[in-house]
Amino acid sequence: DDPSVSRLPEPDGDRPRPLACICLQSVRAADSSHLSAVRRTDTHRQFYEPLMETQSPLLPGSPLVDIEDLSLFLPGDARQKMILHHIDWHLCRGEHHLLLGHNGAGKTTLMRLMHGLLWPAEGRIVWHTSEGAETSPIAGRAVSALVSPDQQENYQRQRWYITGRELLLTAFEDTPLLYTNTSEQRHAQVEDMARRLRALDLLDRMVPEVSQGQLRLLLLGRALVRQPDLLLLDECSDGLDADHSRRFYEVLDSVREHCTVIMSSHRPEQVPDWCRKTRVIHQGRLLAPGSTLPPQEGEYEDISLAGAVTSAPEPSAPLLDVRHATVFIDGQEILHDVDWTLRKGEHWRIEGENGSGKSTFLRLLAGDEFVAVGGTLVRHLPHHGGETVLLEEIRKGVRLVSDLSQALYGYSITALELVCTGLENTVGVYRDYSKAEQEQARRVMRELGVGHLAERSIRLLSTGQLRRLFLARALMGEPDILLLDEPCSALDEDSRRQYLDLLDQLAARGISLVFVSHFEGDAPSCINRRARMHQGRLEILA
Repeated sequence: DDPSVSRLPEPDGDRPRPLACICLQSVRAADSSHLSAVRRTDTHRQFYEPLMETQSPLLPGSPLVDIEDLSLFLPGDARQKMILHHIDWHLCRGEHHLLLGHNGAGKTTLMRLMHGLLWPAEGRIVWHTSEGAETSPIAGRAVSALVSPDQQENYQRQRWYITGRELLLTAFEDTPLLYTNTSEQRHAQVEDMARRLRALDLLDRMVPEVSQGQLRLLLLGRALVRQPDLLLLDECSDGLDADHSRRFYEVLDSVREHCTVIMSSHRPEQVPDWCRKTRVIHQGRLLAPGSTLPPQEGEYEDISLAGAVTSAPEPSAPLLDVRHATVFIDGQEILHDVDWTLRKGEHWRIEGENGSGKSTFLRLLAGDEFVAVGGTLVRHLPHHGGETVLLEEIRKGVRLVSDLSQALYGYSITALELVCTGLENTVGVYRDYSKAEQEQARRVMRELGVGHLAERSIRLLSTGQLRRLFLARALMGEPDILLLDEPCSALDEDSRRQYLDLLDQLAARGISLVFVSHFEGDAPSCINRRARMHQGRLEILA
């Protein structure tokens, strides 16, 4: 009899079917707002009490998430290989945790499970909401917010033309795009969050136009604006410069009394003191509280770069010579009157804050952006015949490796196919590769220690494995120059050290490096020149 609850039409000759029975059949698909409506009458409540436990007070120390003997495999894996094994975790409100683990250990998968994006193959997960204990993944979406590299990669890959304001407004319905009109109250909440993050200038910027670090800051604001009970932060500060990272942690500190934070990080020194309670996940298993992180077992084969790089004649001119270069993107001037030269034997590190133009500069060098009238960019590539203006040769001789490159690959292809795409530097597979080309790719993969991954889908590989594969892909074109944009983001300490050692070996064999990173310790030891980008202008430091 509740007028706010609709009924189905009454079938001829039959008594009306109670709405409670309809909802009982589809309870897993009902969200908490629907459940609230249905519970308003005693008639409806009697159908739900067997399904829902007694409501618990939402107080610090009360249950938030219970995971019981849970195992799962990833959707689309025909082998149904378990990624998480017999997970038990009873998380209470106010218990902030740092989740530690090597690349591929299962941290991201566990967080996606807790957000309701994955479903167990065995065991169960229960979310404790204001309505009581619920097992529907929709409950997980309702009580939690997630920030992850996968989420950012999706926005980078789709390039949806929405503003930063619209991105934050999607938080309230937890959808990637905005599908409904929003209230003035929600707009005010978004304005307040942007003000606290000192990111008001990003609200009216189009998402494809902001830097990777600025996009990460917007996604962090999107997670916080909902004021979730559970905040899941997967490598949340990677890609943020010191200033943007400080802004985020200041805001996070102010909300920690009202939400429970689970944070994964490969840089524990950055984690705030109030989030020092740790849990360790290792090879898909959650270790007992108080366990330390075991040493990383061999994820890679032995490395030998004997054939990965061939020698080239000494150049008679600078490899890259940039003069009075100005770059516009969508009518906006991003780089201003840049002068810069790269000579054989030089290895540069480019510093600068988020949004300063570093990534645009690397894309310019790689041939993905162009100099405006009045400036010049001359490329002299010894492996590709010397001075060239042909884009085909440029894209072989100057290779860009970045987490954005990784984001663009939303395809389910094998590791071997990914590396073979480096022959033409394409995004995706557009032809059959000859046996000789496949053998060349396998040789480079073996030399970088990832030959055993050749037949595996890239969607099932760890971040560390993917970074090596994209480096192998770049080497397929026999490049003279490697451009590396935050290549160590989301890598654990061992993987970072191994990756940087690879870069040093490549530099020793004649490849020139241009390296971008916000972390001082992330640069390879071969770096011998430094410059700083600030508001689109490049300053030579050393």
